[in-house]
Amino acid sequence: MLRFLIFTFLSVLLSLSAFSQRGVIKGTVKDASNGEPVPFANVVLLEGDSEVDGATTDFNGNYTIKDIHPGKYNLSASFVGYQTQKITGLVVAADKITFYDFKMSSGVKIDAVKVIEYKKPLLDKDNPTNKYATSEEVTRMPTRSVSSVAATTGGVYKQDENSAVNVRGSRDNATDYYVDGMLVRGNLGLAQSSIEQIAILTGGVPAKYGDATGGIISLTTKGPSQKFKGGIEYVTSNIFDTYNYNLLGFSATGPIIKKKKIDGSKGRAILGFFVAGEGRVTSDTDPSAIGMWKIKDDSLAWLKNNPFRVSPISQSGQLGLLSNAEFLSEDDFENIQSKLNNGESGYRINAKIDFKPTLGVNLTFGASHDFEDDDFHQQGYSLLNWDNMPHYLTTTQRLFGRITQKFGSQDDSKESSSLVKNAFYSINFDYNKYAYDLEHKNHGSDLFNYGYVGRFQTYQDKFFVDSLVNGDPQQAIAVHVANFDTLYTFEPSNINPDLSSYTSAYYDLYESNVGSITNQYLLQGLGLRNGDQPSRVYSLWDNFGDIYGAYRKYDTRQFSVKAEAAADIGDHEISFGFEYQKRKFNYFYCAAPSLWNRMRALTNTHILELDTVANYTYVNQSTGETMTSQIDPWNIGSEWTFQDTITFDRMFVGDAQSYFDLMLRNKVGAGQLEFIDVDSYDPSIFSLDMFTADELLADASYYVYYYGYDHTGNELNYRPTLQDFFNKQNSLGQYERPVAPFEPIYASGYIQDKFSVDDLIFNIGVRVDRYDANQQVLKDKYLFHDAYTAGEVNEIAGININHPDNIGSDYVVYVDDFVNPSFITGYRNEDKWYNTNGVEISDPTIITDQSNGKIAPYLIDDTPDRSERYLAFEDYQPELVFMPRISFSFPISDQAQFFAHYDVLTQRPPDGGRLNPFDYYFIENEVGGRINNPDLKMEKTIDYEVGFAQTLSRKSSLTLSAFYRELRDMIQVTNVLYAYPATYETYGNLDFGTVKGFTVSYDLRRTGNVSFTANYTLQFANGTGSSATSGSSLINTGMPNLRTLLPLSYDQRHALTATVDYRYSSGKDYNGLFLFGKPIFANSGANLIFSAGSGTPFSKQSNITQEAASGINDRSILEGSLYGSRLPWSYRISTRFNKQFEIKWEKENGNMKKIGLNVYVQIQNLLNTQNIISVYRATGNPDDDGYLSAAGSQSEINTKNNPSSFINLYEMAVNNPNNYSMPRMARLGITLDF
Repeated sequence: MLRFLIFTFLSVLLSLSAFSQRGVIKGTVKDASNGEPVPFANVVLLEGDSEVDGATTDFNGNYTIKDIHPGKYNLSASFVGYQTQKITGLVVAADKITFYDFKMSSGVKIDAVKVIEYKKPLLDKDNPTNKYATSEEVTRMPTRSVSSVAATTGGVYKQDENSAVNVRGSRDNATDYYVDGMLVRGNLGLAQSSIEQIAILTGGVPAKYGDATGGIISLTTKGPSQKFKGGIEYVTSNIFDTYNYNLLGFSATGPIIKKKKIDGSKGRAILGFFVAGEGRVTSDTDPSAIGMWKIKDDSLAWLKNNPFRVSPISQSGQLGLLSNAEFLSEDDFENIQSKLNNGESGYRINAKIDFKPTLGVNLTFGASHDFEDDDFHQQGYSLLNWDNMPHYLTTTQRLFGRITQKFGSQDDSKESSSLVKNAFYSINFDYNKYAYDLEHKNHGSDLFNYGYVGRFQTYQDKFFVDSLVNGDPQQAIAVHVANFDTLYTFEPSNINPDLSSYTSAYYDLYESNVGSITNQYLLQGLGLRNGDQPSRVYSLWDNFGDIYGAYRKYDTRQFSVKAEAAADIGDHEISFGFEYQKRKFNYFYCAAPSLWNRMRALTNTHILELDTVANYTYVNQSTGETMTSQIDPWNIGSEWTFQDTITFDRMFVGDAQSYFDLMLRNKVGAGQLEFIDVDSYDPSIFSLDMFTADELLADASYYVYYYGYDHTGNELNYRPTLQDFFNKQNSLGQYERPVAPFEPIYASGYIQDKFSVDDLIFNIGVRVDRYDANQQVLKDKYLFHDAYTAGEVNEIAGININHPDNIGSDYVVYVDDFVNPSFITGYRNEDKWYNTNGVEISDPTIITDQSNGKIAPYLIDDTPDRSERYLAFEDYQPELVFMPRISFSFPISDQAQFFAHYDVLTQRPPDGGRLNPFDYYFIENEVGGRINNPDLKMEKTIDYEVGFAQTLSRKSSLTLSAFYRELRDMIQVTNVLYAYPATYETYGNLDFGTVKGFTVSYDLRRTGNVSFTANYTLQFANGTGSSATSGSSLINTGMPNLRTLLPLSYDQRHALTATVDYRYSSGKDYNGLFLFGKPIFANSGANLIFSAGSGTPFSKQSNITQEAASGINDRSILEGSLYGSRLPWSYRISTRFNKQFEIKWEKENGNMKKIGLNVYVQIQNLLNTQNIISVYRATGNPDDDGYLSAAGSQSEINTKNNPSSFINLYEMAVNNPNNYSMPRMARLGITLDF
């Protein structure tokens, strides 16, 4: 027996499985007459009439069927001498037990099958906290957004239709999405027709889930069907609005190979498929509730032809021009319904193949692909410059494979009587790739086309100064002292015609009013050079032609191996598993238009001075030939006559020549002393490999920024070390500055035991998460160079040192001068500072006052070189966290139950945790900048909940639950003051918070035509920070991090959600209106979702600032307390009406064929409510920041070039559409199911 148990344990241990999101059915089979169990009864799980799984009851009549794909099934029970029962429409949920008990009758109509329609129990024995939505429920809702479905759950806050969710007071990045057990990176990428079920886990999270401190939203996709089925869907909004939403979707499923029965007929499918896809196009993905302002087409055409007007010529003779955009009147603009260039197009497809050679073995392979071409809306571009909106090209791809094996079979009586039952395992591999390119729609990756205006040609001549010989004015010599520009010409380009129009107009006006343009500086920033951008209009709106100044590409890949095993050992349901996951993040950024400025700065730098060797001009007396020679007049020969002109060549200074200049000369064939004009060349000749990494990094000016790619945007084929970044050179001696991709490693394991003691059901588990950032971190966040500790310092400047008794040997020593130290000024142990006497101090200026106002650690190398800063780093120490998960429930009666849980949750650092070598190399140049902290640890949440559920009638129930959460080690920005070589801002695990809440849920099952659910949540979400950067404004003033609990920015105190579904059946169950004898409302219905919530907090300010303008450095003054004011309540009603038709016809063989036709209208925000989701802090209004009406603003307004135009432009900018929720949106949909 012991050997058997050991073998069983090892078998299960080796049978590690994937987080496969499968369901379980449990129950008993009893004799209806006496309640006695029926042992060895056959329980069969059916999809339609095809068998997919089954079990045999044990001696106590108990049965369990595990590892079931979520969905709707039929379940039958049979035994000799009893009437077979068949339960139809039984719903199996992911990660959940569905209970069903059979009561079988003997001796009565044994040959007949008793069919019973499944009714979902009002009380959920297994984790009543969480919500599950079936595919049928999802398609009835007036939304296609998974997060909006989740928002109908109590305790889930969502600001608007396109917003992220906050689960029970957590941050929006604390919620994870899973698809078929795979953690999602990027877009969900699922066609709605492929969704079988959505599970929203807000508490009582099973031990198998980790890396989320908020909630889990888990989607299960449909699997292959035993019969061929398919569907087509078309959705449009064209008949209702100008948002032009259009979607075409399809799905198909069925068997590929079926197993033959003994009689030769086809049985169950052993190989099946499912595929679904959607293609979509829309003009406006984020419609405005107040419309959008834009310049009229004829006014824009006029403005492009006349960007400037002439002002009086100044005394200096320069041309004065003003932008005509600053003189536009109210009549030049119009308000339109939809945003321009805010559209989206794309497609998504997902497929799955199941191979099930036996009922106990299943192999599943799946893939999905999602592509989106989205306009990246910029509010500042919407008025005058919508044609230059950048856009995203986004791709999400997933692949997965899973093998599952069950032990035993449904007719295995030996299995039913053994100690270990229902054992199974599965192993899962998955790969996820998410990538995007952010680019200009016309330029793509042609970086030198960004900001290209046209061909500029500089013409130069020599400048001479007369030099008198021996002071005699009759003997003057013309000496060449400099080169100067004589003409600066321009040829416009069609690459960016709007930018070219500025320069063309400037040339026309200048030449007609002043004369020729002789150099680039006469353009005055109005005529644009290559790389220049037009000035913003009153700092409010971007002018036409402006090019979005960034090109980005991002690539993240995730590879996971997951495994789990489960078995029933006696009365205990044991499951355990592990996961290994590695991610890779690559990123490349280029400030593309600015490359032209960089090229101008890098060319000709080695020939800026004149050579010291003179060139003399001579004429041959006999032939009249002119020549220049470096031979002076005294040695030239008598046949040559000196012409009184001395010139100099450009001096070649090799060390001053840039690598880019050298590469450009080689490419265009220019000599080393030849002046080259970057702006005279076509952009196609330039490429990033003509630069060195240092030339593009430019001491933290960052013309490029990257990791996982090199400085030219090519992906690295190796993993460089930190030392490589600081010191690796190519064959030409140029520093390569390679930066490794971010490749964190995450591993976890769990074990869970579910058992019951009498009526008390326990679910106890423990999860262990291991996070390894897989990178190097500073040994000491205050030091970028190694310094001596107290244990290493015995004397300074020949004087013996006796450290105070409380100073540890590992305390860092600070001195008066690290180059020539003469005495100790203080000590530091981590964040605690001490003076020379060992007394702890709160203000380290006591130390810096003794070292000329600068912090001076006692450095081991007193001549620190930034190329050696890698020596201050060490490997990240992986973090291991144990997380107990305990939940239990017990019935108080057959109509009431009590439940509770205790969870510890963790999450990998979601923000600011990547090692960025640039931060440490350029720290002196990034004064006041924020750098990443590669040593961040996991965030944690402690979650408690108690609840009570009660049936109120046969069809209604009420659930009350109270929850409490402690948020710990949340990420927040912080200052590292008195670090060497510079103070800096970074991220730390500093924030904490508490969330207290109470939820009341009411559930009315369908009664007549109506079903109704509602929930109300009272919640108090307080913390020290609402996001990882919410504390930045505070610490920028020199204040320490906030340590007081205040309402979080998403703290919605009161939230109410109600869902009403009113539906008519057909046939004898129809109870609606008849028209001409026809049941006109048969198979039709309406689903309505009502939501209301109190306003979220914001901080009031007492002074007026220009919030509508950008680049204005006005500092706000707090009025009252932080987050002491609230937005108004919000209300929203969305609905969906549908009508189902059945089209039938008779086939040639006499069989009937039918197709389902469903026509629906979906309306979001039915009443077109303008909910306010953001306000200006000074006024509390969404459309007025108070600036225009403030007395102190009038004098400044009157100084504008056109005050009335400024006021009009300001009014349009201040009433920002982003301050309101989305407007009413209606869509018509048609689906065909066959």
